[in-house]
Amino acid sequence: MGFLRLANWKFLIFLLTIIISFIIGMNFFIYNEDENLKKLARIVIENEAVNISFAYFQWTELYEALKNNDSNFINNVKKIIRKDYPYVNYVEFSSGYPPTGYFEITSEGTLLLMRFKILDSFGNSYLPDKFAVVKLDASYILEKYQIKGIKISSGDRTLSKDFVYGLKYERFLTIKEIFLILLFLVLIVSITLFVNEFKTQKLLKMEETLNKSLEAITELTQGLLKGILAPSYQFILEKAVEIIPGAQAGSVLIKNGDYYEFAACVGYDFAQLSKVKFKPEELAQSLDGQVKIITHLDEFDSTKIMDERQEILLKYGRISEIKAMLSVPISVENEIVAFLNLDNFEDEKAFNEFSIRIATVFANQGVVFERIKLENELQKQKEYLEYISLRDPLTNLPNRRALENEAERMLALANREGKQVCVVYVDLKNFKPVNDRFGHKAGDYVISVVAQRLSSVMRKSDFLARVGGDEFVYLLYDCKEYVQFVERVINELEKPIQYEENTINVSANFGIAIYPKDATSFGDLLLKADVAMYYAKNNNLYFFLASNLNV
Repeated sequence: MGFLRLANWKFLIFLLTIIISFIIGMNFFIYNEDENLKKLARIVIENEAVNISFAYFQWTELYEALKNNDSNFINNVKKIIRKDYPYVNYVEFSSGYPPTGYFEITSEGTLLLMRFKILDSFGNSYLPDKFAVVKLDASYILEKYQIKGIKISSGDRTLSKDFVYGLKYERFLTIKEIFLILLFLVLIVSITLFVNEFKTQKLLKMEETLNKSLEAITELTQGLLKGILAPSYQFILEKAVEIIPGAQAGSVLIKNGDYYEFAACVGYDFAQLSKVKFKPEELAQSLDGQVKIITHLDEFDSTKIMDERQEILLKYGRISEIKAMLSVPISVENEIVAFLNLDNFEDEKAFNEFSIRIATVFANQGVVFERIKLENELQKQKEYLEYISLRDPLTNLPNRRALENEAERMLALANREGKQVCVVYVDLKNFKPVNDRFGHKAGDYVISVVAQRLSSVMRKSDFLARVGGDEFVYLLYDCKEYVQFVERVINELEKPIQYEENTINVSANFGIAIYPKDATSFGDLLLKADVAMYYAKNNNLYFFLASNLNV
């Protein structure tokens, strides 16, 4: 009897130790899970703020509208924001000190309260006495990024806990459910002992993977915030293959017109795959917007793709070797613009729910994918894409930033080769009456025609940029006959412009500054050319040389 009692006590102590260890481990796990969820939530919320700030509040037109109290334009912007972001409950522009950064985030009940600084498109200027206020549904953002297991609450209930940015949340797991789980664990304690080490290692690996994914998303987000990182499809894909469990290779399919085509790949011959395009109905993923794990990919392709593409996919896309493909659709404004495809060559069950969760975090960078797509079209897929476009959207001419970059390059070349560079500042005459009489649509048309005419007289070595509403700047390399050049431009500009049933006439004033005669820095050259142009305008001259200015 004493032996039995001793054995019972040992068993009870052992059982109690297991229960206590489980409780401590569960609390530790829940705490770590909560902290990871908070990290993830903070990143995705900041990501939304970055997207909204970049899309709407770093915009010269809005900047000017707020300066001029253009209520129609401001109200239209509010409508556009609510249309593009259905979970935005409130948009308003207020007077006061703006946030020190691009934005700041707090909360109001269950809503996220974001204050945005209003900047121009170049990020050079901001309104010191106005800011934007946006209220968003926090629950919608969490749902969008597949952050499950929590409920944003008003904080009135006892179980509510602090989340991020002042929000409160509740876990769906109740004390009663934890108690039932403990009872169940007591019944299967022998199995628990066996699998405990395996589960622990798995949890540690999942936590490590989650932390890597958070670091990757943080890198993307911080790059966006600082404007120093322009991630490419290849960059995002390589990070996904590196981090997502089960991924050994992968590809990105981008919608281009009526087809989907390869934009990046890891583990494959991109030069060959780039020749392959798919119609929507030929996609193994389909267009239902669901995350899918696809097996026997070669059988699917052989039924729908019977031409030479099948040979390329077999030889260079290795579709006969792929055991499982995790395909995640990337949507922008309810349209699937891309697919992030991750492949495994060893196991049909290589991908699990955790893989899907991490992949979904990458896929929810939809604005980044769309941004890359737009910049690829404009910049011919440079290695690193810049967030502020180097092209004027109306004329497709280079903008001021591109002008400064090209001027730095051209002046450095001229300095090495002992050449001169002419900076020609162009300001249209008789343009304001066009807007006043015929409207801004006609004004935009005239600017487009003027841009084409200004471009038509250039040499290949010359450079032209639009730097303002009706202002343009030429960089003329090794140009000795600049007066004759200006005369050719005038002759081209003064040809009548037909708009609908109206004939419109414009001309221009020109200011000319020469490197290195007038100045050695581009800033000084541009300033002197601008002053010379205004001298010509004020004295009813076509052009004037900066070297002839008294000041």
